[in-house]
Amino acid sequence: MRTTKPPIWLLMSATVSSQMALTIFLPSLPTIARDLGVSYGTAQLTLSVYLFAFAFAQLAVGPLSDKLGRRPLLLASLAVFTLGSICCALSPTIETLIASRLIQACGACGGVVLGRAIVRDSRTGAEAPRAMGYMASSMALAPALSPLLGGQLLGFFGWRSNFWFTAACGLAVLVAVWRILGETAPKAAPRTTGVVRDYLDGFRAVLRERRFLGLMIATTCASAGFNVFFSGGPILLIQVMGVAAELFGWFTLAWAGNFVLGSLVSSRLQGRVKSLLLIPVGQGILTLGAVAMMATAALGYVTPLALIVPLVLMGWGNGLNMPNAMANALSAVPAQRVGAASALMGFVQMITAAVLTLLVGYVPHDTQMNIGIGVAVTGIVGLLGWWTLVRRPPTRPPYKPAG
Repeated sequence: MRTTKPPIWLLMSATVSSQMALTIFLPSLPTIARDLGVSYGTAQLTLSVYLFAFAFAQLAVGPLSDKLGRRPLLLASLAVFTLGSICCALSPTIETLIASRLIQACGACGGVVLGRAIVRDSRTGAEAPRAMGYMASSMALAPALSPLLGGQLLGFFGWRSNFWFTAACGLAVLVAVWRILGETAPKAAPRTTGVVRDYLDGFRAVLRERRFLGLMIATTCASAGFNVFFSGGPILLIQVMGVAAELFGWFTLAWAGNFVLGSLVSSRLQGRVKSLLLIPVGQGILTLGAVAMMATAALGYVTPLALIVPLVLMGWGNGLNMPNAMANALSAVPAQRVGAASALMGFVQMITAAVLTLLVGYVPHDTQMNIGIGVAVTGIVGLLGWWTLVRRPPTRPPYKPAG
């Protein structure tokens, strides 16, 4: 029986599949480079290409779902994701693998973009931030846990097994979506302009919403803080602090696990505390964690244990902030533009992640000071976005397309 209010586990499954594909193969990168006869830097292009393709593909999937519906776009995305995963597993050269990762990313973006849009379509009131909390938790845990799973698959079955596994997950979710998900998108308004004009009108309408912009900045900065640590943490912990490579994932879990706890607390507070107020509280706790990290570096405590408390605070801050920021951002736009809004939010997040991944590599990480500074900057920018664009009431009327 298909339903227009799908179970949250179904939407989480679509999200987890795409997020898992981002990092599950990371422990295999040295092996991939050796087997395909290329440098490690060349093998890393499989990650960079995935990030950029994921970001730009969202700009097509989101607005199309506003016009064609969530169900057909999600089914098509999962099919492309599964096909791309199979192509990755069968790739004989690095060029083929990079091209296959591009295909995989174009399909993977649908799980995230459309999952958020379907939550907005099917849930209202306090239920929306609660459901978005589950979605955000899955987005945080999947890339954190996937390298642990990928390392085991590598050891037992080789690096190609990572992609066979993502293909199997994509196929399983595809079948579940086909059987369970009904159409949730509101009926699209009749198109009165050309296709390109109508496409641009969707983004123009979203960008006119001050509250959406402020909340998009808040959620982007929260995820950017995690990406700063995700990019610089391996160098700091493994090369500087001497932590074994297989133990790095546990430090990632210190952030991601407390993100989940923060999300659960946020869910329990729905209906008791205004969800908009939890956003600056979360940003403040994230910034406090960054300050604590800088303080430990300034005092000379350059040890793995010195990172635990800052990472716990950062995780809690993100858990309080991101679910509420995402839910309120999508509630701030017209129902017919939710797909475009979700796509734009995801695009900005992924482009920010890709740029930070490149920049952090050029910053010295002899202590945790620079990581702390980077996270503090994201926290402060997020607070400024909330203060200037969300706290203040809008000063212009809603956008109305011409025609």
